[in-house]
Amino acid sequence: RRNRLAMGEVFFDHAYRLRVLEEEKFKDTESLSEEANSFTTKMGQFQETVQKLVEGMNRHALRIESAKLKALGQRNRVESEKESRKIRAAELQSLINEKRAHLERLQQQLASLQKVDKEQRAIIEKLGNNEP
Repeated sequence: RRNRLAMGEVFFDHAYRLRVLEEEKFKDTESLSEEANSFTTKMGQFQETVQKLVEGMNRHALRIESAKLKALGQRNRVESEKESRKIRAAELQSLINEKRAHLERLQQQLASLQKVDKEQRAIIEKLGNNEP
């Protein structure tokens, strides 16, 4: 570039201003600069949009993860409740079996006592008939 300037390459634009570049190249450079600025602005806007989208997706992911954990907790509670009910049903069945066995023993004892009562009444009646 120094060689060109040293050689006397200077230009004038249509308003007769002194230029180092030809007017066409200067306009192209300005146009390129404007396009670059426009591109930079659009990229900034795009980056903001992408950032907002990523933030929204992260919030959505957190809500999904929270709902997933809640569902897992509820499922575990249901599983636990099923197990508790099975255990409780087994305990109640065992209690029912014990009560039935106790009832059966009491019924046998009642039958035995009724038999003894009948025999004693028969003896009392025999003795009562023999006394007079």
